[in-house]
Amino acid sequence: MNAADQQASLLAALGYAVFERLGESSFQLLGPSPDWLPAGSLTDALPFLEVFLPDAEEFWNSPGDRPALQSDFWTQTSAAGEELHFCANAVAQERKFLLVECVEQRFLQTQSFIQYAHEASLARDQIAKLSRELEHATQAKTEFLARMSHEIRTPMNALLGMADLLWESPLSDEQREYVRVCRKTGDNLLNIVNDILDFSKVEAGQIELEKVAFNLADVVAETLDIAGVRARAKGLALSSRIEPGVPAWLEGDPSRLRQILLNLLGNAAKFTDRGELFVLVEPDARQDPGALHFSVSDTGIGIPADRLSTIFDSFSQADASITRKFGGTGLGLSISKRLVELMGGKIWAESVPGSGATIHFTARFSVAEARSAAEADARKASPGPLALVRDRPLRILLADDAEENRFLIRGYLKGSACVIDEVENGALAVEKFKTQDYDVVLMDSEMPVLDGYSATRAMRAFEHERGSAPTPILALTAHALREARDRSLEAGCTDHLTKPIKRATLIDAIEKFVPAARTLDRIQVPVESWLKPIVGGYLENRRGDVAKLRAAVDSGDYATIRTLGHQMTGTGGAYGFEPITQIGSVLEESALAGDADRMRTSIEELEGYLSAVSVE
Repeated sequence: MNAADQQASLLAALGYAVFERLGESSFQLLGPSPDWLPAGSLTDALPFLEVFLPDAEEFWNSPGDRPALQSDFWTQTSAAGEELHFCANAVAQERKFLLVECVEQRFLQTQSFIQYAHEASLARDQIAKLSRELEHATQAKTEFLARMSHEIRTPMNALLGMADLLWESPLSDEQREYVRVCRKTGDNLLNIVNDILDFSKVEAGQIELEKVAFNLADVVAETLDIAGVRARAKGLALSSRIEPGVPAWLEGDPSRLRQILLNLLGNAAKFTDRGELFVLVEPDARQDPGALHFSVSDTGIGIPADRLSTIFDSFSQADASITRKFGGTGLGLSISKRLVELMGGKIWAESVPGSGATIHFTARFSVAEARSAAEADARKASPGPLALVRDRPLRILLADDAEENRFLIRGYLKGSACVIDEVENGALAVEKFKTQDYDVVLMDSEMPVLDGYSATRAMRAFEHERGSAPTPILALTAHALREARDRSLEAGCTDHLTKPIKRATLIDAIEKFVPAARTLDRIQVPVESWLKPIVGGYLENRRGDVAKLRAAVDSGDYATIRTLGHQMTGTGGAYGFEPITQIGSVLEESALAGDADRMRTSIEELEGYLSAVSVE
């Protein structure tokens, strides 16, 4: 018996019906006939073969080395009424065979499971592909937003910074109004950019809440101070109440809570022409002590009932014409909703059209240990620009390829005791860093020749080689997304500051990281000889102004503060005391805004400067 006959016998023993092909449609059964095989011709006994045999003939007659061709599974009923399941194989070896097998139900179930598993695998592959495509699309959107943010923020840094510096200089009333409009418009543009970026961060799950102790009453009061400027401009009353039972000190993210309240108050003020805005904070009785219920009410135009559930959607407002009529992106409420959800709460609105609206939200915080008033004041105190004065001038390395940005930083630090070395690319920054000892480096991220990240790494490597203490390197960049901050810190930057940057923010950062930057020593101011006979009297008059200013703040006489501030703005620089001009401008501005805390801080700065200054 040759190998083919031995294999046929083996298959027959395993339950296969083995037929050898003698000619087209002519077959010979090899081995015993299985019990399940009916009598009669092959196609009469197994009708399904009429469908399979043409494919089998093509397989047998085609060239190539293919071992077998398998049919589909089929079912037919035996003479005894039993349901039988079959499959067939065409085999081409030395001779041509047709193998027919009666398949058990269990095997068919296994085959069905295998088919299901295969389809599930294909579905998983498709889902994975869609997920990768979505991830790539999200990444592309993030990169686009990051690029657009950088390109918009870079010119805005100079635009808003110069407007702030111009505001602090002597101006006529008409010029001051021009600058005020410029600053307001720039701030509105920056708010739109920030809204879009915040929305992108929330969508991408990139917003992380801080967990710090804060005084709730302070956060509410600060929020009302900021929102009060717009409310007063429209003649609206603005008030708040914190109900008994609300913990004074909480642990959570005060900045994001303030952002929610400002969004809601700004939205309320936008749609309210007369009446009042009111903030209420009360315990959420159904939750733990740190769970609070906030509500912001107005007496404005209200919200139609059919739009109450959609106002928190992205780019949605209650009326299609509202964006044109009232301004805004339609993102403020959507961002607030996401932030509230991150705080473990929910947000909803109630309204009677024509009679105002109330937006409610809940949030969960931890109850924090109470702090003393002194501790709270210390946390709130914000050093002014004059606190940079110390035993020697600060030596600052400023690396930025944009000349207008370097000009702005010079303007921000004018009047402070510092020496600034400027370079326009990272390679020059590293070269300067290796030849000079600096107190702080202000580093832009995107520069020609060598970018800020690479320059920072090179500086850190140089410090490591010398074994010297790390110099504070502050990234000063228009990139505002979290990835940019992470990249700056990874490169070795001490902190990441985002453009557009305010002067107070820059000064605060320098004072935070530069050792002994707040030490006040004697300040020697050179004065022209013809001024020396009168400059002493000028300084003495300003010392007298300190008491007048304090009394005016306590009595709410902001007109006097504005007058004295205006006088100092116009005369300080003329006598050679530029810091007095700067403080006068801040006093004048804060008097217009009714910002008592800022007035008191400026008065303290004036007193400190006057006590330290002397004439050469």
